[in-house]
Amino acid sequence: MRSIESEGDTIDQAIENALRALNVTRDQVEIEILTGATRGLLGFGGKKARVRATVRAPLLSGLRGLENEAADMDSRETLLPVEHDEPAHRQVQDTRAEPPPEAASHAAAPSAAFQLRCKDTLEAILSRLGVSCGVQVGPGADPGSVLLAVSADSGGLLIGRRGQTLDALEYIVNRIVGREDAVSGRVMIDVERYRERRLEHLTQLARRLAEKAKQTGRPVTLNPMSARDRRVVHVTLQGDTTISTRSQGEGHYRKVIILPADRMRRPPRP
Repeated sequence: MRSIESEGDTIDQAIENALRALNVTRDQVEIEILTGATRGLLGFGGKKARVRATVRAPLLSGLRGLENEAADMDSRETLLPVEHDEPAHRQVQDTRAEPPPEAASHAAAPSAAFQLRCKDTLEAILSRLGVSCGVQVGPGADPGSVLLAVSADSGGLLIGRRGQTLDALEYIVNRIVGREDAVSGRVMIDVERYRERRLEHLTQLARRLAEKAKQTGRPVTLNPMSARDRRVVHVTLQGDTTISTRSQGEGHYRKVIILPADRMRRPPRP
């Protein structure tokens, strides 16, 4: 990795000098402040600020871009089916429409060519990021979908905080292959079985907090979640008539609330 030390009258100026010398932008480097600027007596003997700028590896720089992509996914078009808010006294239903038998049968078998195109697209992106990995491709859980299972030493970086980087990577792959083939199903990406483990965790969490809501008779509010994770909670609890679920909040602060059914029947306080 390229690295350079640079000076300036201020720390900001030292950073700017380093960026110009490396011919990079601020988000492509790691900055280490070595010394701050000091003033000398009567303007003499002062020292300049000194910093060390190190160019990030392609993986870290690229993943920063993916995380920025994920930062506003909830407020844009998304390929994930998300829940629609319902009145608090109603149970949120699964938004996936049941396809006709002919359509389901057709969608259940993504073509080998489409699967290969999805795999090639993901491998090309990861290669640009400098990621060495293995990608296995096969049919996904949903009709017509494709699952790309990634094995990589840098799996944690590809997943990101609460799966944000993985969500953004999946979104980008879907946009690319969707432009070429709008008929085929959705592409799902998993890294080191993260999706599987996350689904199991959210399912158990939803059921445990639903029991808490029943026992206490009070609503239980979960931490803010992505649209994908909120939907897992809604779908997990949709068959339980003793509770209801709804979403509340905006953007990254949107969260699921689990309400006991008897609370919905209580008359309002005078």
